[in-house]
Amino acid sequence: MMHLYWAKVRPHAVIPTKRIEDAGYDLYPCFDEDFLEIGPWETKLVPLGVASAFDSNYVMILKERGSTGTRGIAQRCGVIDSGYRGEYMAPVTNLNPKPLRIVKQNAIAQQPKEVVVYPYEKAVAQGVMLVMPQVESEEISMEALNQIESQRKDGKLGSSGK
Repeated sequence: MMHLYWAKVRPHAVIPTKRIEDAGYDLYPCFDEDFLEIGPWETKLVPLGVASAFDSNYVMILKERGSTGTRGIAQRCGVIDSGYRGEYMAPVTNLNPKPLRIVKQNAIAQQPKEVVVYPYEKAVAQGVMLVMPQVESEEISMEALNQIESQRKDGKLGSSGK
C-alpha cells in the first residue's frame, strides 16, 4: 500500500481529508489575512498551507470541487509531482463579473454586497491521486516517427470532423 504523507507548512493549515468513496482530498485555503480577493476573470494562487510526500508511481492533480464550480470559481490547473516538497498553491480563477472573496468566518458580516463570498472554512479545491506510468523515453527522427502506425497522423484540432 502506498503512503501519502502530509505536513503543515503554516500552523493553521488543515490536513487534507477524504472519505473512502471520495475521489479527491479536500484542500483548504490557508492565509493570515481576513480575506483573499480575486478580481473578476482574474486567476490568483491560493495558498493551501500543506506539503506532501508520496510514491513516485503517483501524481496529485488539483481539480475544482462541484460546489466551487457552481459558484463561478474555477480551479485552473495543478500538478503536484511526487518529489515536490513545497507548499501547495491552488490557481483559482474568478469567473464572476464581480470580485470574489475567500473570507474567514469572523469577517463574513463585514463584506460588501457587491462581492461573491466564499467561506474560508470550505475546501477550495480537491487533490486526486493518479497512477503515473513509468515510461522509457527516446528521441527518434521524424521519418521514423511517421513509420509508426496511426490513423490520425498529423491531423490537427478538429480534423476528425466529429
